[in-house]
Amino acid sequence: MKKIALVLFVFLVGCIGCSDAFMETPALPTDADLPHAINETTQVGPLDVQEETVDPSTVYPFPGNSCVQCQWYFCPPLDSVWQKHICIDYCTDPPGVVHEGECKEYLQCDPTQYHLSYVDCVTDDGYPGTQEEVCNKGQIQYTDCETECTEEMCNGLDDDCDGDIDEGQLNMCGSCGLEPFEICDGVDNNCDGTTDEDLYQPCYTACGTGVEFCSSGLWVGCTAPPEMPEICDGLDNDCNGQVDDGITCTCMLKDVGVLFPCMEDPLLCGQGFKTCECTDPSCTTITTTECFAFCHYFPDPDEPCDPLVGMVIEDELCNNFDDNCNQLVDEDLYAMCYSGPEGTVNKGICVPGQVTCEYGVWGGYINNGTFVGGMCDGEITPQEEVCNGVDDDCDGITDTGEELQKTDILFIVDWSGSMDTEISAVLAALNSFAAQYSDENVLQWGLIIGPKVPQQYYGNHNYLEMISNLSSFTDFMSSFAGLNGTPMSGQYEMLYDAIYISIWNIATILPYGMNDIMWATNIGTAIDESVPPLEDFIVKWRPNAKRVIIVFSDEVGQSYMLPDPIPPGGWNANNTITQDVLATTVASTPDLKVYTFSTQGTKEAWNNKGGWEPIAKASGGKWYPLSTSITEMYNYLMEIIDENACSTN
Repeated sequence: MKKIALVLFVFLVGCIGCSDAFMETPALPTDADLPHAINETTQVGPLDVQEETVDPSTVYPFPGNSCVQCQWYFCPPLDSVWQKHICIDYCTDPPGVVHEGECKEYLQCDPTQYHLSYVDCVTDDGYPGTQEEVCNKGQIQYTDCETECTEEMCNGLDDDCDGDIDEGQLNMCGSCGLEPFEICDGVDNNCDGTTDEDLYQPCYTACGTGVEFCSSGLWVGCTAPPEMPEICDGLDNDCNGQVDDGITCTCMLKDVGVLFPCMEDPLLCGQGFKTCECTDPSCTTITTTECFAFCHYFPDPDEPCDPLVGMVIEDELCNNFDDNCNQLVDEDLYAMCYSGPEGTVNKGICVPGQVTCEYGVWGGYINNGTFVGGMCDGEITPQEEVCNGVDDDCDGITDTGEELQKTDILFIVDWSGSMDTEISAVLAALNSFAAQYSDENVLQWGLIIGPKVPQQYYGNHNYLEMISNLSSFTDFMSSFAGLNGTPMSGQYEMLYDAIYISIWNIATILPYGMNDIMWATNIGTAIDESVPPLEDFIVKWRPNAKRVIIVFSDEVGQSYMLPDPIPPGGWNANNTITQDVLATTVASTPDLKVYTFSTQGTKEAWNNKGGWEPIAKASGGKWYPLSTSITEMYNYLMEIIDENACSTN
């Protein structure tokens, strides 16, 4: 009635100043004139009212009487289900209620039913999905739109449910990853329509170095200086390190005093000369002199002459010339290089590279040993800024617009023998974090493994162990690396239990407390327990910190805990840490997200045991495929860190 009084007051104020014409008493409606059967269509003058869509806030004018306005109002016994019609004459002074109908039940559906149907829908991300149409207190409602679709990945599956597989993920060769490198084999290795394009490599002869090119799968056209037959010219024509070797260079009488060019010992640098000289006054024998500088034969009295110098020895330059006269061309020439914007070098991640000289050209070598002119090898130029604790764009500011948030990250790892390869990939990926996420005041890290099996028990003793409580990255990695000698075995992957007890000090919904649950013993030949014991198994979550749990397992989620005491009727799988129990618990835990890595077969429920994806989704986290690729695992972990530890706030 408060709502009715308010409406009367509003319209009373609105009618102040109405003309006398509107103050005449009109013909008032009767109950028969008004729509009075909910969920029925009633004809009232020219107005067709479909009561199934009646909105209680909508005002209906009474046909033929402009002074009377009618409206549906919710009413007892159930204010959200029952309605009644109220009509008000606004031309009277004051306005008054002229009709109040009966309270009628307003039902869109049978309240005894809940599930009505499943209907197609589209998620906020644009993925097709399904939602349930339900009847809640007689009103039709819809559950959230659920989908199995995710961002498309290169895995042979239609991840985004658009009918296409791996679209936008394949390279030009129709496979995942980068295009293969082109090699000299007569095949279009990188699938760009061209065979053996832009392939060249160094080639060598005894006389020097050159470049050869690939054509139709063969290396051809070497530009290295060729070896020539030795002739008597004072030169090492065959490039074997000896001048005029293997041939007879005779000096004749007509050659005495003639200068012959030479480039041989003992001359140190450049071209010199030698000549034929008589060994006696009668010139009965003639011999060849040593190779000396030109000034030896034509001395300048004003200039000192060193017969062994020949020309001035210079520092080696990148000019395809032996400047320092050591019989090597452009040797050991290196220089710093940088192609990034001015003012960014040696800031943040940006560092200069190095070029080397080859045949008078500055450049570098790519991974197949090919020299590329102009390439600055090893340089790092500005990248897009991301929240990783470093200055990616090299502007002198770390994480522009973003900062690392206080975050606790707990790893829970399946330590069974089948996980050996995957754990190696995870550990290698985590090592890549060391330089970026080492600030113990911002990020803290912890590690729980299970099942751990001491070697002396030969697989008959399984337990859960907290290897590292939340601590610095350095301590965390030391604990992780220290497991290298620990055998990976056991068969009872109690990781549902690991998640549950790791958050029981921060969860708001906890079906079993620390004193209400115990480890199941004598399951098969195994005895399951924890290190430390349950009463001391407390993860040191920091207040006001984001909380992240990352699970790695190639098995389904399992639990080996049971209520203490055992419920009447005995223990069974339904009164322990089931998927539903765990999902409810993680969903109730503030500031917590769970991310799960598992094989495709363990993504959903299997063998009546809970899958991993529902646990992740219940917390607002995500499921990822477990991979042996270090690059893939690193990128997945970076995505998790960026989503939780980075913020623009």
